[in-house]
Amino acid sequence: MYQILLDKVATYDTVIIHRHKEPDMDALGAQFGLKGIILNNYHSKQVYVVGDTNENKLLGHMDTIQDDVYQDALVIIVDVAGTARISDSRFSLAKERIVIDHHQNMTDVDAFFIHDPKQIATCQMLVEMVIKHQLTIDSMTATALLSGLITDSGRFFYPGTSEFTFKAAAFLMEKGADLQGIYESLYQENIQMKKLKAYATMAMAVTDKGVAYLKNDKTLKHQYGVSSFSISRGLVGQMGGIEGIPIWANFTEYDDGSIICELRSKEIPVVDVAKAFGGGGHQLACGCTVSDWETTDKVLNALDALLER
Repeated sequence: MYQILLDKVATYDTVIIHRHKEPDMDALGAQFGLKGIILNNYHSKQVYVVGDTNENKLLGHMDTIQDDVYQDALVIIVDVAGTARISDSRFSLAKERIVIDHHQNMTDVDAFFIHDPKQIATCQMLVEMVIKHQLTIDSMTATALLSGLITDSGRFFYPGTSEFTFKAAAFLMEKGADLQGIYESLYQENIQMKKLKAYATMAMAVTDKGVAYLKNDKTLKHQYGVSSFSISRGLVGQMGGIEGIPIWANFTEYDDGSIICELRSKEIPVVDVAKAFGGGGHQLACGCTVSDWETTDKVLNALDALLER
């Protein structure tokens, strides 16, 4: 499955790695991890990572490149399959494209598609490639890949965590991954985020069917001095693990008026609801973007309908 990726990398002097907007640690870990894999095994390559930024600075910084760099380049897009979610639209300028993803969605990118939705993380796919093809990685690359493996598995808690997930983690530890540094980065947060989470606990509402939800308008980030991403991704977990709440949703308004919908479930698949509103993701953790608050009510109604069935 991975041989075509390795063959293509071997033929190009320049590789540019993209991932989805508002990156989580699996997107960043796959991006920096793949960069490390290429540089460790193809020493003459020029490899760039591009895209938007947020609070996740553990692994490094994005590169700034001009459009002409794409002219004879290979673009590899990780952890996302849909064009609307890819950060930096210049991926289309490249000579060829490859998409590597583990979500439920198929791709609409003109690209060779490496897809395995049974994998808990895109980083796990890359570890599988490293092991199967006996590739070399250094400790920084191992740290990047382990960060995505840990976070997309929910610290090895989510369904989909497999025997190979633990084998992959052990392999990365053997290669020098900085486990302590990863966990310090994940668990340390400022006092404003602590206060925001306290607010979320009190603001949470529950539908008659048992779907917990938060509706966060764009003024909230100014009130607490945090980013929209911190509210969207950071608060959805506050509603998990509550007795009698099998499904929960976090709706966050961004400055442009769009509303990011983060959907989560203990065991009932919710990805079809995300897909119905133009999104996608995992069976139990997914999302979509809608244009107004009225549509968020439709999302809630669709989630309620799942519980009714």
